[in-house]
Amino acid sequence: MFFSDKPVFPLKSGVKFSVIPETLESPFKENFPAYYKGLVRGEPGGFVLHPKFVSNADKIYNMTVRSTDLWIRTFPRSGMTWTSELAWLIMNDCNFSEALEVPLSVRSPTVDTNYFTNWDDLAPSEIMDARQCQSIEKMEQLPSPRILKSHLPFHLLPPRLLNTAKVIFVVRNPKDAIVSFFHFHKLVKLCYFAGEMDQFVDYFIDNKVAWTPYFSSVLDAWGKRNHPNLLILFYEDMIKDLRAQIEKMAAFLNRTVTEEQIGKLVDHVRVDSQRDRPNISIKASVTNNDCLFIRQGKTNDWKNYFSPEVNVKIDEWIKNNLDGSDLNFATVLQN
Repeated sequence: MFFSDKPVFPLKSGVKFSVIPETLESPFKENFPAYYKGLVRGEPGGFVLHPKFVSNADKIYNMTVRSTDLWIRTFPRSGMTWTSELAWLIMNDCNFSEALEVPLSVRSPTVDTNYFTNWDDLAPSEIMDARQCQSIEKMEQLPSPRILKSHLPFHLLPPRLLNTAKVIFVVRNPKDAIVSFFHFHKLVKLCYFAGEMDQFVDYFIDNKVAWTPYFSSVLDAWGKRNHPNLLILFYEDMIKDLRAQIEKMAAFLNRTVTEEQIGKLVDHVRVDSQRDRPNISIKASVTNNDCLFIRQGKTNDWKNYFSPEVNVKIDEWIKNNLDGSDLNFATVLQN
């Protein structure tokens, strides 16, 4: 699909995408060499992603949602892998043997992974073969109950999603999300970022990074928090008291877990103190290039990376975006 600076024909969602001019110019194209086709922004909503998404957006929007589905949504680097592994185990009678044998990308595929970068141009053949399990067509054929993941906002997902299926949305404080996303971009060549942290922060808060804006998706979910089919979890709560969050997930999913199973679940996804990431099926994930366990990041990790000036800038950005909302990160950010 060819993009100009004019909006393309609206999708079935009513969203019109157009290229972000700055993403085709310096210094963006040097800082994000993998995005040599630039990024696009959709209106309304302002959602940013690779142009490849646009030609596949209706395919996602028109997906058939089943009442037995569980969809897990987060901003990138905000606990999606951790949560989906727990959810899959809770919904499959804690079948740890299968969890260790079958990659999470097969058991719980991500609907938008195929459309965030130039896979066809940049990915080696072994990665291309592994990701075929994540095509929308294959997801449509998966047996129920399906556990599907997405970083997309509600308005780009099937319109009856929340009224039909259960959805878990995980929120992570934005400062740590930025740090973890920065390291992800440093380590993954499919979206490689060549610049420094302060530059990345500017791109992030100016909504010139894929999957931004951060707050519109989070606040939209927060506004729906009383819907009976939606459970909102906080990454920081999972760090502090994972047992309580497992019990909350099990109750939401109408599943029973024993004390023994909870103990095994906690151990299965324990945070490794040396590598600081959930220890979930690591071999399978690396083999299939899930890129899921690359430096998950600590809570309040941002304190090690932001200069005072950058921190003030982010504080102002958070304050402006939370104005009028009762969503509050203050306690998390001050700990």
